[in-house]
Amino acid sequence: MVFDKFGNDNHDAPVGMFFRQCEDVLNDGNDHETVRRRQGDELRRRRSGAAERFEHIAFPILMKKFGMLSGLDVKGKVVVVLVNTPGLHDSTLFKGKILTYYGRWTYKIEEAERQGAAGILMVHTPESATYGWATVTGSWTGRQTRVVRKPGPLIVAGWLSQEASERLLQPAGGLASLTEAAGHPGFKGVPLKARLGATVRSAVQRSETYNVVARLPGRGPKAGEAVIIGGHYDHLGISLPVNGDSIYNGALDNASGTAAMLTAAEAFVRSGVHPPRSIIFMAFAAEESGLLGSTAYAARPPTVPLKDIAAVLNMDVMNLWGKTRDIAAVGMEQSSLGKLFTAAAKQEGLRVTINQDALIKGAFFRSDHFPFARAGVPALSLQKGLDFVGRPAGWGQQQEDDYTANRYHQPSDELLPWYTYDGAVQQDRVIVRTAVAVAESSAQPTWTKGSEFETAGRDRLK
Repeated sequence: MVFDKFGNDNHDAPVGMFFRQCEDVLNDGNDHETVRRRQGDELRRRRSGAAERFEHIAFPILMKKFGMLSGLDVKGKVVVVLVNTPGLHDSTLFKGKILTYYGRWTYKIEEAERQGAAGILMVHTPESATYGWATVTGSWTGRQTRVVRKPGPLIVAGWLSQEASERLLQPAGGLASLTEAAGHPGFKGVPLKARLGATVRSAVQRSETYNVVARLPGRGPKAGEAVIIGGHYDHLGISLPVNGDSIYNGALDNASGTAAMLTAAEAFVRSGVHPPRSIIFMAFAAEESGLLGSTAYAARPPTVPLKDIAAVLNMDVMNLWGKTRDIAAVGMEQSSLGKLFTAAAKQEGLRVTINQDALIKGAFFRSDHFPFARAGVPALSLQKGLDFVGRPAGWGQQQEDDYTANRYHQPSDELLPWYTYDGAVQQDRVIVRTAVAVAESSAQPTWTKGSEFETAGRDRLK
């Protein structure tokens, strides 16, 4: 079990580093049936609010629809929710299997706190989360980082494994039955005859972390505007051991993106290219802790006002598997950046494809371009193509599936002997060409009509 604080948007605030060695008590309402959990088992939780100890706090638990809290008073209660959206099983709802922001676990936590809930437990299944339980274990165990803020009503947030969820929800009809019911409009939360209690001992350290920013000055009257090329430089550090290895290297996620950002910066410097708009190269802090660095920067830009940031091009997990005939990015349909990216890819002899796997996993909402998009700045995040040169059809998707299951957010995300830079070079060249196109354009990119970020884009320019 892991507790920590949830962050605020103060760019200059210190960041709390939280170390936990805790024991959980999950009581199903019967005094003689108490299940104890330790780190690595079936319950993963985080603490928000003040950092003091609390002991044996118990709350009623409710089963909720996919993030929809209307019509129920959850103040002071713990809610059990399903991640993803009903579209996972009904293509007519939301965007079908394509994950929207409303299905992300981050949104579930935000909404639970807005509704005054004391806690939230999210049900994990590989299908709904789009990754395995090992990813939850790796991400929610050990040192946790949050920006210091005033405590809110939400005390705990965390995950329940599928097996633990089935036992907890059995008296109310079972996980499968409740999941099916929750997928229909009009579903109402089901009270559970269960209570949640915990004994927690916490160690807290306060430190500071930084976004690292460099600026290549533009030339002429648009030099005050900028295009951001970025990638996060953090990973998970030392955490729960897997097969005796506790070092979470993050070779692909995201040493590769950090290296690509630095390579792009070097290319600009060596070429001597100085487009009209400036180019900002940014290494984002604390992405794995909830996009903290990029969120703080987008909330209070210390170098360039938000209205003058023309676009954000994000690099998170590069292609180290070989050359491809295609390339992809999430967010292309959201703004006119998509056309510029497509033109840049064509110049490199690459066709642009839709990475359906990235859409299903909600990649657009999971990296550092997203806080900027939410603030109205057109943004996209680079994805690898899956049509690999010299490989059979389907090989790329096989590698993607294997990485998600066996290396993503695990110690095994290491630099493997067969990795090559060829595919990453292709991607980097497309990103640089896109950045130059934006920087040289007479006007900033615009949001597509009907995009959920269109209004924020207009407000940003006021």
